[in-house]
Amino acid sequence: MTTTVRTGCPHCDSPLTTAPGEAPWCAGCEWNLDHFPADERMSWFWNRIAGADQRAGFRSDRLLARSADPEPVGHRGHRLLVALSAAIVLATLAAVAGGLWLIVAGGPFWPVVFGLVLLGLAWAVRPRFARLRPLLKTSYRVDPAKAPVLHALIERIAAALGTPRPDIVLFTFGWNAGVVVTGPRPRRVLVVGVQLLLALRAEELVAVLGHELGHLAYADNRRLLLTMPARLTFGRLSELVRPRVSAADLGPSLQLIGLLAWQLTGGLLSWLLFAAHLAVNSVAARDDRTVELRADEMAARAAGTGAALRAVDALATLPVLTEYVQHHVPKGEAAATWRRMLRSVRERESARASARRQLSIRANASLFASHPAPGRRYQWLDGRPRVEAAVVVAEAEAEALEREIAPYAEALHRTMLKEIVHD
Repeated sequence: MTTTVRTGCPHCDSPLTTAPGEAPWCAGCEWNLDHFPADERMSWFWNRIAGADQRAGFRSDRLLARSADPEPVGHRGHRLLVALSAAIVLATLAAVAGGLWLIVAGGPFWPVVFGLVLLGLAWAVRPRFARLRPLLKTSYRVDPAKAPVLHALIERIAAALGTPRPDIVLFTFGWNAGVVVTGPRPRRVLVVGVQLLLALRAEELVAVLGHELGHLAYADNRRLLLTMPARLTFGRLSELVRPRVSAADLGPSLQLIGLLAWQLTGGLLSWLLFAAHLAVNSVAARDDRTVELRADEMAARAAGTGAALRAVDALATLPVLTEYVQHHVPKGEAAATWRRMLRSVRERESARASARRQLSIRANASLFASHPAPGRRYQWLDGRPRVEAAVVVAEAEAEALEREIAPYAEALHRTMLKEIVHD
């Protein structure tokens, strides 16, 4: 619950807003919204690091939300990541070639050893494609025969926005949605969480689907694939060289001297590589957040600005909504009961929507966040020219969508009951 207190903001003299466990802030000028208290579970050093990251992320997203650029996606950071990825791929190929040459043309022992090390290193940092099979282990494949209304809606949205169609639709038990391109022969996969579907109204579902199809329209997965070597390689190398044996495991021995030397050199190298990993991913995350705003604009084109803003509000309310999908519902009535409960909670929380959006700005502030906070997304989209919906869902179509989603909600309920029995 949020409240307005009489104490005035020291900057603009507006009343302050407060919430349980949160420092008060000004809803008008955002004074003290960037207050990040120390975490008692963390040391002084890591609290300083976390606080610096949160404040920098807060400033970065505030500038992003205030941007009036009709094309929020920049190119400097992306080009840097692509160039670095190309250099890493070339270095990997050179390691493979050098390793093979040492094994074939080198001496009988040490050249072969170094060659094998180079091949192992190249294998550890090799580029990897997303794969469909792991996704299918934690999701349901939803074919047009099982959900014709949903697939028809996706087709309508894709046609209205001029985007590619997903090749595969998957339902998970989560609260999220996304698109993935799998395999060397690309297949576009749309993944939607059942719990999120239950929380959304039909026009908000159009907005979410429009957002995800917007990623396909701009080939954002290809952007991700081109920068993936830069995003992952330094982290993998840091993990590879990190010492895993402590002095206590060996006890006093001659090996202890070598271990201590490796702890110093390998540990330092691991830290340096991890620092490079953090630096690269801070640039990558900034690029990711701007891409999300561009997809939000596609959501508004599909469902209208009002519905897109309400969908963002639903995301800001997720910390509350997740508490209400429980196993205490009658068998065969999970979808209807959960949907009714979630919509009731959203109605109740609508009066506090503005405060929840602002709290999301505080909670999600980080240079490494892949998405802007819902509050920042709302600010940016609300500042754009209003647009009307390109796709409208009739009441009968909305009811048919609910019937198609219901079996997957029942599957989620059965899974919850099984987990209780196993526990």
